[in-house]
Amino acid sequence: MNTLELGPVGNVFIFAPDLDAAVAWYEALLGAAPARPMSQLAVWQLGATRLTLHAEDAFDQRGLPATGTVAYFDVTDVDAATALCVARGGVAHRGPKTVFSGERLVQILDPFGNLLGLRQP
Repeated sequence: MNTLELGPVGNVFIFAPDLDAAVAWYEALLGAAPARPMSQLAVWQLGATRLTLHAEDAFDQRGLPATGTVAYFDVTDVDAATALCVARGGVAHRGPKTVFSGERLVQILDPFGNLLGLRQP
């Protein structure tokens, strides 16, 4: 194998120091309880993609600024989605803005230090 062929995003993991608080925040934001709540994680099935909240563990390093890979979920209205996230305690970290492709993007910093990407095609 000389190249990596990537498919669609299948699962996005978000780590949180307080899993119960993170589940409550995302449950209110998404309007649905997780399909599979467990002691260390909670899973929502969002179309073809899973959103998994995982309790922070020894492999995580808190205290660093939000950086790194951001998965973007499609939404119909980035501005309305941003307003909803901000109203629930999130912060518009980057954007919303229209990029070269004509898409509208925003990165939301959730109350637990994770970035949630939203994309309006």
